[in-house]
Amino acid sequence: MTVARAVRAAFCLLLAILATTWPGTAAFAHGLPDSTYYRSVITAIEPPVPGLVLAVTKAGESVTLTNHTGETVVVIGYAGEDYLRITPAGVDENIASLSSSLNGSLIIEGLPQKQEQPNQQRPKWRHVSDHPAFTWHDHRIHWMASQRPPVVAADPHHAHKVFAWKIPLTVNAEPVTVHGELDWKGLPGLTTFVIVLIALAGTVGVAMAVAIAVTMRKEYLATRAQADRADVRD
Repeated sequence: MTVARAVRAAFCLLLAILATTWPGTAAFAHGLPDSTYYRSVITAIEPPVPGLVLAVTKAGESVTLTNHTGETVVVIGYAGEDYLRITPAGVDENIASLSSSLNGSLIIEGLPQKQEQPNQQRPKWRHVSDHPAFTWHDHRIHWMASQRPPVVAADPHHAHKVFAWKIPLTVNAEPVTVHGELDWKGLPGLTTFVIVLIALAGTVGVAMAVAIAVTMRKEYLATRAQADRADVRD
């Protein structure tokens, strides 16, 4: 490696680091806008049900429900329809439901308003798992638009509550509600970013210096070896 190539490699490394650390560039790192800076959490399950376990990813990309209740758990969809049926024998998905069709995309314009009466279309169940646990994408627990919420857009560097959310279920035909909250954690301040940038620049600088020193030593040894061979011929 020549000195010029070593410098170019170090420069490319610095650009790559900047691209992954500059605030805002991670907007679509996980498929959702600004996903690094959102946090979605479950705050309550009412009423509590022994053996019913739910978890969400930090930014709200997905929900995992594990059913150890011994009963049938039904996840209610966006339009009040039966979306998932989770029993001790496994999981069935209503592929005729609105939720099934919408959950294939991370970003949509908005959810339909819940109807006064549940969707009367006959469910079309498809068996999707032999285990009593399932993970699905749920638009109710994350920010869906490509633009930031107004409160975040006005002050992105501080933490904010974006909205409270809920997912209705039934357990053995009894209603259960999962409550949660989506928060904005806040962008890192400029001072913090500058400190990180200086540290990264120093790391890259050391790497450049090492690469240049190694290259110069190789060139010196090659020149020395050539001179020694010339002395032997003489």
